Amino acid sequence: MKAADTSRLELSSRLSIAFARFLIVAGIIVAWDLAGRTFIDPFYIGRPFEVAERLWEWVSTGDIVEHVLTTMTELVYGLVIGVVLGVLVALILGSSPTLAAVFRPFVTVAYSFPQLALTPLYILWFGVFLMPKVVLIAVVVFFLMFFNTFEGVKNVEGDLIAAMRVMGAKRLDVFRIVVLPASAVFLITGLRHAVPFALRAAVFAEFLASVRGLGFLALTSSRSYSSAGLFAALTVLLLVGVGLNALVSWLERVVLPWRSAGVDVTAAMQR
Repeated sequence: MKAADTSRLELSSRLSIAFARFLIVAGIIVAWDLAGRTFIDPFYIGRPFEVAERLWEWVSTGDIVEHVLTTMTELVYGLVIGVVLGVLVALILGSSPTLAAVFRPFVTVAYSFPQLALTPLYILWFGVFLMPKVVLIAVVVFFLMFFNTFEGVKNVEGDLIAAMRVMGAKRLDVFRIVVLPASAVFLITGLRHAVPFALRAAVFAEFLASVRGLGFLALTSSRSYSSAGLFAALTVLLLVGVGLNALVSWLERVVLPWRSAGVDVTAAMQR
């Protein structure tokens, strides 16, 4: 088959998938509207038009920008701190069996504790503004990144490390050339899990104590018995989550291009 024919088939397949997804979303919206018109009181579920109207009101007044920026600021700071510390600690412990034997049980015990239950303590220590949300997100992300990256380091082929050392490679060279690339898949997997959990942690903390943010916006809409406002806030949260997931997918394509292309590395090496 010619390359042009293959490209046309791929484009046709992508368009078909996109159209199928559009139909599913449209069907959900239509079913939602019909439910609000017939057998469910709109007070409880709102109506798509009312939700869109509320969203437009927030966008036109600029109110939504402040709330989105607040939540995104919390997410960025928390993710950066949690990812850096989680990966760094995992690489250190994974590279040293002695340190891993000493400290990993402590990390496991700390992970077993429900982190969200510590939110009131963070609020007591750091107030109701940015810091407690960042701390909570960083703690949640830290554990997810640590265990995924640690598993990646432990799964590095010992033969590769031994071969590098035989060739005179230093510890730093082994770490940079073998350990980091071998752990990249686990690191991206950890990040894919960490992002939605970070968003949930941010919203949960904003529910408890905040003056801005998407969680605060959803909470105030709920307290005023505005289903349209609540669903509008949830819609924005959904869009933020989808955008973050798309960003992680893009990062995966950049860091692991062979994976996104569907290349079987093992089969390729055996040829």
